[in-house]
Amino acid sequence: MAVELPHLALEQLARSEPTPARGTPLLIVESGPRQRVHAASRAARRAGARPGIALADALAVLDTPHLVDYDPAALHAQVERLAGVLLQFSDHVHPEPAAQRIMLEVGRSRRLFGGLEALREQTRQTLAALGFHARIGLARSPAAARLLAGLRHPEIPETAEALRRTLGPIPLQALPLSAATCEALQATGLRRLEDLLRLSREALAQRHGAELIRLLDQLLGRQPETLPRFSPAAELDLPLRLEHEIHATTALAFPLKRLLRQAEAQLRGIGRSLQGMALELQHRETRTRLELALGEPDIRATQWLELWQTRLERVTLKAPVIGLRLHADRLLDPPTTSAALLTTAPGDHATATLPTAPARIRARLGNAAVCGLENRRTPLPEAAQRPCPQPEALHHTDTLPAAQGVCGNAFWVQEPVSIAPPVAPQPLGRLEDGWWDHGHDQRRDYALARDPHGRRLWLFRCLRSGRWFHQGYWG
Repeated sequence: MAVELPHLALEQLARSEPTPARGTPLLIVESGPRQRVHAASRAARRAGARPGIALADALAVLDTPHLVDYDPAALHAQVERLAGVLLQFSDHVHPEPAAQRIMLEVGRSRRLFGGLEALREQTRQTLAALGFHARIGLARSPAAARLLAGLRHPEIPETAEALRRTLGPIPLQALPLSAATCEALQATGLRRLEDLLRLSREALAQRHGAELIRLLDQLLGRQPETLPRFSPAAELDLPLRLEHEIHATTALAFPLKRLLRQAEAQLRGIGRSLQGMALELQHRETRTRLELALGEPDIRATQWLELWQTRLERVTLKAPVIGLRLHADRLLDPPTTSAALLTTAPGDHATATLPTAPARIRARLGNAAVCGLENRRTPLPEAAQRPCPQPEALHHTDTLPAAQGVCGNAFWVQEPVSIAPPVAPQPLGRLEDGWWDHGHDQRRDYALARDPHGRRLWLFRCLRSGRWFHQGYWG
């Protein structure tokens, strides 16, 4: 499968604009001794500007167009990020950034995705959701797939004979040949690829060189073509340059949504997840760094966008924003209930929403507003736990004690409060602790009782004084 991105530069630019000005001509200009147009918007093309023409010629037919510098490094990085996205369809992906193209070996994926046509459509929809339009070609050889993608050819020739029939009517001008070779072939009366295939290989090689024979063999799959496998980066790093300054955090929602969608697709492609990420707001002179963390790994863009919007409500911009950057240097294995293979029941919403509640509170009130409880490894209930500022770091591996198994989950624990002896308490167990602690040892008999409101009380009787104390409630 060859996935061409013919409008990559324009589409990457549109990712930062929620409502691009359709009537304003836009040109992406290549710098150099003679500036040329790399890409032109639809309005510019209607006025007569075309990719490849000199900038001076384009300015002669356009009325005050919007000019943007061509950034090949940014497009190169974008092609590689999209290659990571397409790893969800094949484990053998090969980006070709110079041609704004990505190659995939999909012979082993056809059954998994319901056939080649279904696979092509899923690939197209995945890229369209990220804002990129793709031309896709499928064939038995990489060279033929590239050719069919460039021609927008809908056929999928799966056999050698079908490939030969599909390629036959293609004009010679569409082949990746030098202008001199193409003119020499047409001078002898050859117009289509099938005309070449009727001639002897020896005659073609003698008159036009071995390069033409090599191309024909690659198109027909007779000569293998080695495509190195793409290895994605071990971290998530998604920058986005904004063409217009943003002065309010509410206006960051659209470009941030595009970045989070790409982050989700990229993580899904490489089979990874994350629990925290950083958002960098780039200003002309400084940068603002914000961080968010969830209670458990999650890659859903909608989930992260809601948290980021809540977090950005508390931010006052010290300068206009000219760029965004999402970064996560610690990628995790996806949870076993991720949508990649195993999913929870459709109605099971509690497990999906509960871990995000602390993250929402932290996003609105700050990191210091949420703490966990850490086990201090001491038996006294009023001293057994202490606040932990990072509850995600806790591992709940302790087994339930016998008393908790009887009563259920503890709902509230407090300092002991003296009370009157209860009526018909239910014994739970004895605690003896601190005999080494210079007279501060504790000897208690714990019990369960109910108050007039029906609440279950956690009580104990001090064996030294005989007095009863209220330790807490049970849920």
